[in-house]
Amino acid sequence: MAVGNLEFIKSASATSATSISVTDCFTSDYDVYAITLNNITNSSGSPSQLSLRFIDNADNPITNAQYDTAVLNPRSDSSFVEYRNTNQTDSEFFGQVDFPPESTSALLYIFNPKSTSSYTFFTVQTSSAVSAVLYGFKGIGVLTETTEVTGIQFLGHTTHTFDTGKISVYGLASN
Repeated sequence: MAVGNLEFIKSASATSATSISVTDCFTSDYDVYAITLNNITNSSGSPSQLSLRFIDNADNPITNAQYDTAVLNPRSDSSFVEYRNTNQTDSEFFGQVDFPPESTSALLYIFNPKSTSSYTFFTVQTSSAVSAVLYGFKGIGVLTETTEVTGIQFLGHTTHTFDTGKISVYGLASN
């Protein structure tokens, strides 16, 4: 194991699906993980909201209404917007996914996903373009239950499919 560095664990690619999951990527080897989303697109002709759900140790998405998030959304066409959501069935502050050449990319940090004695926290920074408008998202979130989390799922709030893009998971080794 590398010390003080990111260590690649696993990746998944979008392949015309309504969700993208990376299972069995969180282990007891790390307390902190970095996840990158690169150039996620859909070709449906209309934008789709991108959301996050964690996956439990039985490979089921956690859909209990226990996701809390807060986000700041700077936009190129208007002033900043703040969002706060509590007790949701997913965390939907990743912006919208549009058709190529516009796309969404993000960097997330996940904290303590394997712990059954503390909540799973996360931070996110996202950039996206939808209909020539540039969006940024910077937020924090928490799954307010002490479930053992072993994976992560990204999904759209519509039946649109994600056609391109890649998700990569890295463990952050401590010094």
